[in-house]
Amino acid sequence: MLSIIVHAQSLRWLFPAAAMLSAAPIHITAWAAARFLTLPLPRRVYRAVDDALYSTYQRYVLFFMHCYTGAQIYTYGDAEESQDSKENAVFICNHQSTMDWVVANIVALQHQNLGHVRYVIKDGLKYFPLYGFYFKQHDCIFVRRGQFSKTSMEKQVKRMAERNEPVWMVIFPEGTRFNPSNSQMIQRSRMLAEKKGVSPTEHVLPPKLGALQVCLEHLRDHVTVIYDVTIAFSDTVNDSGVRLEAPGMPEFLMQSSPEIHLNIEKINIAEVPVDGEKMQNWLDQQFRKKDRLLSHFYSTDKDKAGRFPGERSRLPITLSQTLPAALFYNGFLVLMMTTPATRSLYWKISLFGTVLGCVWMSFRSQA
Repeated sequence: MLSIIVHAQSLRWLFPAAAMLSAAPIHITAWAAARFLTLPLPRRVYRAVDDALYSTYQRYVLFFMHCYTGAQIYTYGDAEESQDSKENAVFICNHQSTMDWVVANIVALQHQNLGHVRYVIKDGLKYFPLYGFYFKQHDCIFVRRGQFSKTSMEKQVKRMAERNEPVWMVIFPEGTRFNPSNSQMIQRSRMLAEKKGVSPTEHVLPPKLGALQVCLEHLRDHVTVIYDVTIAFSDTVNDSGVRLEAPGMPEFLMQSSPEIHLNIEKINIAEVPVDGEKMQNWLDQQFRKKDRLLSHFYSTDKDKAGRFPGERSRLPITLSQTLPAALFYNGFLVLMMTTPATRSLYWKISLFGTVLGCVWMSFRSQA
């Protein structure tokens, strides 16, 4: 009996994962309808509808990530800064797991900008069933790891600047996740630091300037602030003080009461250097600051461990912010499962939408 209970506990992530994935056909259908109906209208109408739809889905994700898990979110630093729904921003953070993009959404939600979030994400995700295609329509930018194309990204960012649309651009400057058990990755990081003549960092990887530089070059007159966020998760250090791998989404969903700690620094865009070399130095310094914050969090000193320096506040996410989205997607899913005809339509949307989306994304990559 005990083994059954333990096994059931280990599968806690299956239900929310299945629920979020099953919403994809509903989401893509709603997006297609919105796109068709707004074709004769000014683009700003379509963008407003799409942003509202995107915000609704991400609130559905947060319903599980917060309400289902019982997660507690603590903020430090500039978290209490005024929240401006008309504020355009670039969001940068350390990258540890698949939960990091959820954290970006949490911060954007509190600033009433969730629908305006756009990601710079790895190229392979463009083939993710239905969502890969949709992220492209939502103006997310796909980049190849180790093969960054400044020209390709510039085209997309210039279009954003020309349209003057609201945006929260999310960038992970490290380019890949920091995994403390990946000794080869950490060794390469140390060698790069030594080559630069600086001390190696312990908890972050050397940041790459490419994506951030393109965004700031073309959005500097459009974006007003940078939110530099340092993320740490509870239960990611063992009794010996050795750092453990951060939880991915499945692991996070299995925890009974996980904690997310966020140190938020709000930086006026005018404070960021324009020159490329100076901008790289500025970015390096920001990540060294992150490294010091994480060293505090992972300290063996009980007065420091498990928290960032300074006062902290608990960031609430209420049911009123997430439950309507859950009812929307689950309600439509139930409706589509009620008759053979609607069930057939649901599976056809899933299958043909995935195939056509992947074909379209492949064609766009070669164009």
